[in-house]
Amino acid sequence: MMDLFDKPPVDPQENAEREPRAPSEAQERLQLALDAGAIIGTWVWSVPDDRLTADERFAEAFGLCPQRCAAGICVKDAFASIHPDDRNHVTALMNASLQHGGAFRCEYRVLRSDGQYHWTEGSGRAELDAQGRAVRFPGVLLDIEARRAAEAERDRVTAMLHTFTSAVPGVVYAKDRQGRMLVANHGTTLLIGKPPSFYLGKTDLEFLEDERQARQIMQTDQRIMRQGRPEQVEERVDMPDGTEAIWLSNKAPLFDKQGVVIGLIGSSVDVTARKTTEAALQELNRELETRVDQAVAEREAAQAALRQSQKMEAVGQLTGGIAHDFNNLLAGISGSLDLIRLRLGQGRLADAERYLGVAQGAAQRAAALTHRLLAFSRRQNLMPVPTDVNALIRGLEDLVRRTVGPSITVKVDLSSTAVTCLVDPAQLENTLLNLCINARDALKGGGCMTISTCDQWLETGPGLDPELAAGRYFTLCVADDGTGMSPQVLAKAFEPFFTTKAVGAGTGLGLSMIYGFAKQSGGQVRIESVEGEGTRVYLQLPSQAVAATPVAEVAPILPEAMAARGETVLVVDDEPSVRMFVSEVLVSHGYRVMEAADSQSGLQLLRSDVHIDLLVTDIGLPGTLDGRQMADAGRLCRPALPVLFMTGFAQPHVLEDRPLETAMAVLTKPFALERFFHGINTLLGKTPESDDAPG
Repeated sequence: MMDLFDKPPVDPQENAEREPRAPSEAQERLQLALDAGAIIGTWVWSVPDDRLTADERFAEAFGLCPQRCAAGICVKDAFASIHPDDRNHVTALMNASLQHGGAFRCEYRVLRSDGQYHWTEGSGRAELDAQGRAVRFPGVLLDIEARRAAEAERDRVTAMLHTFTSAVPGVVYAKDRQGRMLVANHGTTLLIGKPPSFYLGKTDLEFLEDERQARQIMQTDQRIMRQGRPEQVEERVDMPDGTEAIWLSNKAPLFDKQGVVIGLIGSSVDVTARKTTEAALQELNRELETRVDQAVAEREAAQAALRQSQKMEAVGQLTGGIAHDFNNLLAGISGSLDLIRLRLGQGRLADAERYLGVAQGAAQRAAALTHRLLAFSRRQNLMPVPTDVNALIRGLEDLVRRTVGPSITVKVDLSSTAVTCLVDPAQLENTLLNLCINARDALKGGGCMTISTCDQWLETGPGLDPELAAGRYFTLCVADDGTGMSPQVLAKAFEPFFTTKAVGAGTGLGLSMIYGFAKQSGGQVRIESVEGEGTRVYLQLPSQAVAATPVAEVAPILPEAMAARGETVLVVDDEPSVRMFVSEVLVSHGYRVMEAADSQSGLQLLRSDVHIDLLVTDIGLPGTLDGRQMADAGRLCRPALPVLFMTGFAQPHVLEDRPLETAMAVLTKPFALERFFHGINTLLGKTPESDDAPG
């Protein structure tokens, strides 16, 4: 028999060639859970290297450290919590599964942290490779303490029932075709309470005192003899002591040599005690079910209350962080404007340009903050295109080296295979730079940073987010050998506004933004870190079997090169300040402008005979139509009308479920004038390369 605790070392190459012949880990766990129910823990035992990983509930059931179980322990360490009287039985069943494959199921007692042994049931299945050697052993742990207690009580009551039944003699008798008693044993005499001379040769109607009861028995006997087949029936009989008993009778017709029914033979046993016990057990089961339902309801209510508390705590932290950062930025903007007003009143214009620069810088930082919040909430405007991630990294390599400084060695190890991902390249660049800056800060001025990529297949399970499907993913990893994170810091790494940096040194939105960007792009981000040893951050995006889109360099178009040719622009925005700003900028550059404050007013102008060359509209408009719906309705009568959408927050259906059509573009608020006029000139066909572009 195989010894669970003394296995020979496994050759790594041999171990690598072993492939289990079983479903995936998540599928196995799910099937076991469906078969068993009442799950209190799950485990996966890697047999070749004797490494058992388990979840927190398993660790609690075995009285073990959750962190150790998550990292992996020896099976021997887990077996130490099993009751000594049960270990040999568990070992024998587990060895049988390891040798031949197949299911493992065993009930045993486990010593929990409260110092008491509790009954549990382990259910699993050993997975064998092509050579029939065990490689993995996944399973689930079930709580059967209540069931074992109920079974013990039922066994006790059943034993009492058997004792009581054996003390009462059975009844055996035979009747003729007319129902007269022919022969009977001593048990019949005890049942009737009279000597045989009283009932032999008579029908039930003649010797039973209860006429209704006698007629029911005779009708049953006649039916059985008429149908010619045996039957088991329950009969209520008045006992000699005046009580009513329940008798279980097996009755069968008697045949002569020619197969003619000549009578009936029966045997009866008093099942009153058994019926009483069964009723008691049914009541006990109903009571247990009620108690279990109540316990489950209480646990779910407690979990819901905990989730609500955590949600409110997160909302409080989020709003507090936003208020803090925006107050700082607004202070810079409002203070600069106050100084400009003061200098204008004094006739001192020399400092106005400097104050304007401060206000504009604060406004840009505020815009960056909102973009990070949108990324964290997975609702930012992404422009995904098929992107060669390796090529993008190579293009940023020099910038990364200059950013982290000469004291940090930057190694780049890219996969040899060119892989395409459907992703917003600009956001991916920001993500990579954020990760590299975090790694630089963790290195504290010296060390090594590695940027690597690989293409891999991810299965469902611990390595893949439950919201994602198994498949091929391209992994970008940024690793450093710096300070690392403690488990407490690692658990909060993706929380918004959580930062270990000094006050004012960071917003705490970097990793949360990366998390939101990865999720919105159909991927995931994971962190592995050991305090004092370093950190590895994995960004995993789904691979695409399409060619990458080359990144075109777009030359900036300055406002001075954007003179209008008398075009008419309809501006629709419910925010007066934005509407005024956009309109005045357009008018100052020679455009004719019409304004509307809501979608209904804008749609009336679009459906009128007024000449309109371009529609500039916010997406989030009040009323029955949003900006996208208004533009679609307007294009029914103006099919070729160019549309520039402005948005500070785009609903997912605007861009994802209904892709932009020809001559449509999106501009995220706040925006620089260069980007605004670049969008207008592109939609109107006025680019620097155009023949009719202003000189």
